[in-house]
Amino acid sequence: MLALDNRTLLTVTALISIGSAVALFSLWRSQSKPNGSAFWALGMSSVALASILISFRDAIPDLFSLVVANSLYILGFQLILRGIRIFVGRQPLVILDYALVPISAALLCYFNYIDQNLNIRIAVVSLAFMIICTNVVITFLQEKNAPWRSAGFAVASMFGLFGLIHGIRGAIMLASPLEHYFMANNITASLVFLGGIFIIAGMAITLILLTYAVLESEFRILSQAVKQSASSIIITDRTGLINYVNPAFIETTGYRAEELIGNKPSILKPGEMPSAEYSNLWESISSGKVWRGEFYNRKKNGEYFWEIASIAPVKQRNGEISHFVAVKEDITALKEAKKHIDHLANHDTLTGLPTRKLAMERLSNALAHAKINNRKVAVLFVDLDGFKAVNDTHGHDAGDQVLKRTTKRLCACVRDVDTIARIGGDEFLILLPNIVNIESIRKVTERMIEAVSAPYHLGSVEVTVTASIGISLFPDDDDAPLELVKLADHAMYTIKHQGKNNYMFTNRYCSV
Repeated sequence: MLALDNRTLLTVTALISIGSAVALFSLWRSQSKPNGSAFWALGMSSVALASILISFRDAIPDLFSLVVANSLYILGFQLILRGIRIFVGRQPLVILDYALVPISAALLCYFNYIDQNLNIRIAVVSLAFMIICTNVVITFLQEKNAPWRSAGFAVASMFGLFGLIHGIRGAIMLASPLEHYFMANNITASLVFLGGIFIIAGMAITLILLTYAVLESEFRILSQAVKQSASSIIITDRTGLINYVNPAFIETTGYRAEELIGNKPSILKPGEMPSAEYSNLWESISSGKVWRGEFYNRKKNGEYFWEIASIAPVKQRNGEISHFVAVKEDITALKEAKKHIDHLANHDTLTGLPTRKLAMERLSNALAHAKINNRKVAVLFVDLDGFKAVNDTHGHDAGDQVLKRTTKRLCACVRDVDTIARIGGDEFLILLPNIVNIESIRKVTERMIEAVSAPYHLGSVEVTVTASIGISLFPDDDDAPLELVKLADHAMYTIKHQGKNNYMFTNRYCSV
């Protein structure tokens, strides 16, 4: 093998180092969070500058071409080690960071200006490299469970090889009685420089691969998380065209991925959302804000379902929105449960009729509409005569049967817009909105009394109850809901005392 010109090899080393520094700097600029790559770029830049200074060994003073240049080599590797410690999430080696370069520089100065000894100078530099490379190897070997451990071992191998070569070189220099001129063109020097070139390039490549191994690992985790998420996830471009749907979305909607990709989410034919709300949705996410709300969508089989959704913009490093991601949960069962709970809270469990609370809400609404349309509202307070005797004689099961059948009989006497509520054991409140004249109230009330008084056949037993009904009118008697109920209640008790099984209007409207 022919010896190569060392200045040429140093120039190549400098060019390789500069190229590596540029690549690592670009890598650092592309990262969204600190990961040590900035120290890698600075370290490789320091190595490049050191190579340039050494290549001018005979043209510039020893202070720069020897002491400063070799110190820059050590500093470069020290910076790379610090970046690696940051990358793996470990604390920097403070003593090594602040002591190694100054001590090495002091020794280089001593053995160049006071006790000139080239071999020891080479050994000092080699020892510094060996210490740094050993710490790099130890740092990576400690990360046994990291998802990027294979790429980490590759980096450790490059630094380990570099440290081993310099350890051998330093030992040879210390053992050799002869001084070897650093810039001498011989096979040994050529091998050292060529090895350094390939290893430095390998270091840069493996460091870049290490970063991308981390990114690939993170991407794989995120990808699996999205795929295996129980929530429906959909990603669209800026125009709203679907780019991706996860398996949960496919399972929920019944559509195949190929039927959805390239279409807009409107393929689900959403309903129950006003156009103004859609405009607000797009205005929010287009301006970079997160929108949260509910959709009433339709599956492929035509079944409708409720979803709660969170839609967020995906921004690039320059702040531009490139995509939108929606995370959805099917809340149909929750809606049904809430509806059932609301029904239980506002309806009697035995008869299914509205409770007093719901009846009073409907009465307030009916009065408000009546004021606008100049109509009357009738409030009927119904109490069953003889119901207590049924309970006492035949038991509560028989009483429950009477209440259920009475409910059906009363409902058959009124319109769909009317309300019948159970407000007590055997008491009912009936609301008749949009009444035009008093005669229509009389007819409804008389039908109720006749229906209730018909015999109830409970197996082999026949029982009879009757109804006493008090009636108040809006606006004739009062315009407050509670007062109208009180007046109807008073009229009902009056008719009970007068003989039962009849009805009575409050004040001037009376029937006995």
